[in-house]
Amino acid sequence: MTIFFLIVITGLLIYLISEYKKDKKTASARLPWEKLLPEYIGKTCEITVKDPLVNIDIMFSVTGILRDADDEWLVMECTEKKKKVLKIFRIENIGGVKEIGK
Repeated sequence: MTIFFLIVITGLLIYLISEYKKDKKTASARLPWEKLLPEYIGKTCEITVKDPLVNIDIMFSVTGILRDADDEWLVMECTEKKKKVLKIFRIENIGGVKEIGK
């Protein structure tokens, strides 16, 4: 009976440690972009991404007018082939933001 309790307690400790490490990793990996992006709304800026987003045709960076940003998503208005296109992607994909002055 004591062996059963030792196995259960050991399993519980392993589970708690893995959950603690997972929470710590996601908390430290987040950059405060959701706090910084509202000051760029309505301005022309260049946003570089961490990884290529092939499905919305962003390989390294995207240039356009930042239309909206909340704590998870970002909306950019870009001009491609004389058409205005809205690109929506997650804030966690952002690698950097640079305002382009005109």
